[in-house]
Amino acid sequence: MFKSILGRLLWIYTVILVLVFTVMFGAMAGFYLSYTADILFDEVTRATGSIAHMTILLSGDMDDMRVKNLYDTSLVSWSEIVSSDITVIDENGEVFASTADIKTVPDEMTETVISGKVFRKYTHFGKYYDGMVYTIGMPINFNGSVIGGIFYNSTVGELFGSFGNFSQMLLMSCFISVVLAIFLIFIQTKKITKPIADINSAVLAIASGRFDRRLPVTTADETGQLASSFNYMAESLEKLDNMRESFISDVSHELRTPMTSISGFVGGILDGTIPPEKHNEYLSIVLEESKRLSRMTSDMLEMSKMSSSEYKLDMKKFDLCEVIRLAIINLENKIDKKSLELDVSFAHEQINVLADKDSILRVIINLLDNAIKFSYDNTKITVSAWCDVSSAYVSVGNFGIGIEQKDLPHIFDRFYKTDKSRGKDKTGAGLGLSMAKNIMKLHNSRIWAESTSAKEGSGVKYTTFTFSLELA
Repeated sequence: MFKSILGRLLWIYTVILVLVFTVMFGAMAGFYLSYTADILFDEVTRATGSIAHMTILLSGDMDDMRVKNLYDTSLVSWSEIVSSDITVIDENGEVFASTADIKTVPDEMTETVISGKVFRKYTHFGKYYDGMVYTIGMPINFNGSVIGGIFYNSTVGELFGSFGNFSQMLLMSCFISVVLAIFLIFIQTKKITKPIADINSAVLAIASGRFDRRLPVTTADETGQLASSFNYMAESLEKLDNMRESFISDVSHELRTPMTSISGFVGGILDGTIPPEKHNEYLSIVLEESKRLSRMTSDMLEMSKMSSSEYKLDMKKFDLCEVIRLAIINLENKIDKKSLELDVSFAHEQINVLADKDSILRVIINLLDNAIKFSYDNTKITVSAWCDVSSAYVSVGNFGIGIEQKDLPHIFDRFYKTDKSRGKDKTGAGLGLSMAKNIMKLHNSRIWAESTSAKEGSGVKYTTFTFSLELA
């Protein structure tokens, strides 16, 4: 039972409730006893005045039996009224009259009352009573002097009176309250533990590879928040698993293509299928495919490093315009090869930014290389740089087949190519734009793409890639 949260909570709450009601019952009993004793004290205080007055008036005529009987009868009446045995003593402590046939009064009580003080205590009244009685002693005053005392002895049963019925009602109420409380606690605890059990089951399902498992969110409390967080985690794991499968599939495809070409051409050269005069041509292809494999491996390692929390940028101030010029010079041969016009526009002669210079150069080269690769021959490539109050912007545009709207949200994904057959771009691996986005993310900056028709009905689209950087 105690191995489950439900069992432990029920046990703890039950013990707490029982303790609370036990303390409450004890406090109520004490209060009732104190309250009853106070009521009795008020009653005997009123009775004392009458008994004292009667004692003073009749004490001199006690030799007369009729007076004696009248006094005793009155004392018995008062005894019934206050529900107590009454004993009257004189100034010497001798018993003057008693409704319980008491012959002596303990010295302690006598001394207290004769000294003019009130005596209130639970006693056996000098062993006269077998059980405890509540004793009240009141002095009799006459002309400023104490001439005697009156003692009232009430048994505990008489003092409590109807407490038995009261206690039964209280205990019954406590019992019903405990049962109802335990029932409500059981229901509420089940509401708490059931989601936890569901989460545990879902965790085991995810651990076994079922990433589609989700939890219903029915409350807005901590349990509901935990279920929402779990669902968010499950969705992230499912996306990560899908990305992993897609990554493995894409890597396998990208590696298999050049490896097949390399092994095929080398095998053809070795077995004589390819004639000697064409060896150089096919060895050049093998060299290019080997370089492609090397670039792909380097890019994948670099992306892996970027995903690590230990990857650090070398942030420093530099001229963004100068970096753009270096990138253009680096790709000048490719630009000339396709007879492309280059339109470069800088809003300022010098735009200083705070960033990792080598990473930004890589991004610009990647965007320029893509622009050259997908441009129609004899068209124009645009490169622009400008800034606002806090950021600098770089845009690279080209005229070509462009990018479909449905592909724009995915072009920064790893290994994503708009041409699923990979026919248009045989040299790339689909990692450049993904790496560019990672670099921008590390700089807390954005990169985005737009592709619109350059001219109505021409089939030519103007595609731009833009990113931002923090001004130095």
